[in-house]
Amino acid sequence: MMHWFDVRLAAGLVGALAISACTPAATTQSPTKAPAAAATSVPAKPSTKTYALATPEAGSDIPAATVKFGMRPYADNTYFVVGMEKGWFKDVGITVDPAPYGLKTTEEQWVSLLLNHQVDMNSATCSIMLTSYKTTDQLKCIGLAVTFYGQVMLANPKLGLKTVKDYVDGGATFTDALKQALSPMVGKTVYIPPDIADKEFNETPFKLAGLAAPNYVTQDDPQMLLLGKSERLDFMHPAGAPIAQTMLDAGWTPIYDTGQLLKYGPGGLDSPLEPLVSNNGWGATADYINSHQTTVMRFASVVWRIFDSLDKDPKGYGVFAPYLNSVAGTSLDGDGVQRTVVNLDPFVPFVQQKKYFDDKTGPEYYANSMGALIKSLEASKSIPTGVTPDELIWAAPMYHEMVDYKNKSDALFQTAGSKQLAADKQTLLQKAHQYYDWFDYLDSYRLATAAVS
Repeated sequence: MMHWFDVRLAAGLVGALAISACTPAATTQSPTKAPAAAATSVPAKPSTKTYALATPEAGSDIPAATVKFGMRPYADNTYFVVGMEKGWFKDVGITVDPAPYGLKTTEEQWVSLLLNHQVDMNSATCSIMLTSYKTTDQLKCIGLAVTFYGQVMLANPKLGLKTVKDYVDGGATFTDALKQALSPMVGKTVYIPPDIADKEFNETPFKLAGLAAPNYVTQDDPQMLLLGKSERLDFMHPAGAPIAQTMLDAGWTPIYDTGQLLKYGPGGLDSPLEPLVSNNGWGATADYINSHQTTVMRFASVVWRIFDSLDKDPKGYGVFAPYLNSVAGTSLDGDGVQRTVVNLDPFVPFVQQKKYFDDKTGPEYYANSMGALIKSLEASKSIPTGVTPDELIWAAPMYHEMVDYKNKSDALFQTAGSKQLAADKQTLLQKAHQYYDWFDYLDSYRLATAAVS
């Protein structure tokens, strides 16, 4: 989930293939494939380096698939419950296992659960997957849901401390503001998550201020929450947004957070703060993706449907609030969950995903943010050299593939408008429009193709 803006530690092969002769643009080239035909040769072994294009199933039925799915206990990791409750996964042929909400996974478990095939997909912080590249390149980020602009270093309100923003507003330079805000933490005990992905957020501000780092103690969120509520700690950086928002609501001081650092600190793609741009989404192994491309795409369509629904009707946050509270130990209502998400890591719907995969000059472009983090982790020898953003973020070619199916569907709908379709073909066309509205552009293309062919 929004790993508190923790730097919780993707575009491969997009070969051009001819559009099927039954589509209106048969002479153009496209990065997506036409519906499957009979195999004529033994395929090469799928790569773990680059994403292979999906091959749409022949026919117009929606294939059934069971997905072993896990969620971590964060607000930006548990929104999938909305789709489960409303039956939207079933709409695209997916049954989530175990019922009803998949498997509850923790920060310590989810990477090994994926690698050991105990889950097929899991909510994920893409940057955390990098740590596994010491031994395997199997883990891939296949969807970006949020950008973490909310990792936060919290101070007990009884200390009466000020934030970086407070000092900047008082006229201090960024460096002086950092020094003044962070000086009370030097030599003190600071509770932080156990992930190496948080290293940049915890250490970079002290380096920029020219201060010695505090004494870090790793702790999981539930224990941090208990210690914080019982006044047994003074400083903490929680991993999850629900815990962070709970403490902020209780008056804890955000000494610094990702938003403050990026707003007032040095900018640009070469900035030492660029590695703080991190994403939560969902992931799987290369082996699973390569053998279930269409299932992975249909799964993603449900996520875009959920985000669209939450944007149009915020009452949907109340749908997954009870589950979130049950796994995170919080007591947020729907408004509280919405506040957590909107303030700390707002969901990025399909129409806004361009900033991740098309805007090459932006700080949130996957190759820029992940490239900066990879460079930093390589320098500290936390990961092997030679890893690239494209190797990890398979969400990039998948997004472009979905955009292409959307564009093909648009063209097919236009073609259908000039035809007199038989009743059965008209029914297929109506279904195609329905799946299009559900963001399942793969099946809208399949059904529209069948309708006009």
